[in-house]
Amino acid sequence: MRIAMITPHGDPLGKLGEPDTGGQCVYVKELSKHLGKLGAEVDIFTRQRGGRREIEQISENVRVIRIECGPEGFIPKEKLMPYLPEFTEKVADYVEKRQYDIIHTHYWDGGFVGLKLKERFRVKLVHTSHSLGVLKAKALGNFEPYKERIALEKEIYGKSDAIIATTKIEKNDIATLYGIDESKIYVIPIGVDTTFYKPMGTKGKLKKDLNLPQIPLVFALARLDPRKGLDLLIKSVPYIKKHYNGDFLVLISTGTGAKEEEKEMNKLLTLIRELDVEKEIKIIPAIKPIDLVPKYYSAADVFVLPSPYEPFGIVMLEAMACKAPMVATKFGGPAEVIQDGYDGFLVDPKDSGEMGKKIAELLRDDKKRELFAERAYKKVMEKYSWSSVAKEVLSLFRGL
Repeated sequence: MRIAMITPHGDPLGKLGEPDTGGQCVYVKELSKHLGKLGAEVDIFTRQRGGRREIEQISENVRVIRIECGPEGFIPKEKLMPYLPEFTEKVADYVEKRQYDIIHTHYWDGGFVGLKLKERFRVKLVHTSHSLGVLKAKALGNFEPYKERIALEKEIYGKSDAIIATTKIEKNDIATLYGIDESKIYVIPIGVDTTFYKPMGTKGKLKKDLNLPQIPLVFALARLDPRKGLDLLIKSVPYIKKHYNGDFLVLISTGTGAKEEEKEMNKLLTLIRELDVEKEIKIIPAIKPIDLVPKYYSAADVFVLPSPYEPFGIVMLEAMACKAPMVATKFGGPAEVIQDGYDGFLVDPKDSGEMGKKIAELLRDDKKRELFAERAYKKVMEKYSWSSVAKEVLSLFRGL
């Protein structure tokens, strides 16, 4: 089976933490690699940001093909629309020659391209959203900037042969918010590479190796993006102090130092000063090399996913696989993965008091942290390995 993955803004080999390089990129890369292990031939089409090879082999049967379109260099995904017709035309040359069995598109920009290719070549189209425009607009309280995207998403869902939702919550949201028949929406979870993300040793030794203080560590890892809720985590710190009698460090890994990130970073730093929590918070750049990330997860006494809304949360699974006790948003996918009070805490991230109180509760209770971590680790190993996810996706493709 030949599969074309369409992900214009998200290079699957991009460095995590770079602009528009996050969970979607991990999803596409890992799913493609494991589909390749099952014998499928996968070509991943993404936009050339500059300086990277045009065609790059990821693994057996899987390659990335970078398409030149628009001006050179990075373009934010919100501003890609004018260049997608050019992207589509260049991908169409490959589709005509390779005769793919399935086109699997990602996010609304990939869906736009997929719709045009489906119309031209009558190929089966499967779509994965990674986030929903309606919910993003609701979370930010402003629908106007999302009107065009929401209309396009509705067309993508309506014309796709199948939609992959990563949770039952997402399936229900797509069906109800966009008026889509549930029978074409298949729930297949996101996976995690449990051979890479795994417990790396004792927390004390890891903190020493990472030059971190020997005090409780609250860790968060996300792109420098207001939708990731890092400001909400910062606002919770005074409440952690209120409910936890002792020293602790909130370590946030975000940002690459790119000029376009300066404004958002300055907002976070200003907020830290205003709240007088400079002693308790440290912001570090995106972690490099990637091999260090499991060590940071494993060193964490609490991992926090503070997004106002998170469709799924790949970093959540990664942290769980490294036995990091979890506090996550209750809005979106995490509520389907985590059982509140059993293997983690679910909170309203906009309620700074609640978030801070739950983080502090875990910092105070060694036994609860250990219990949550063990239960979450067991769940990841049983339900969320990439090999099992890829088998489900391939079965769906074959069925179409």
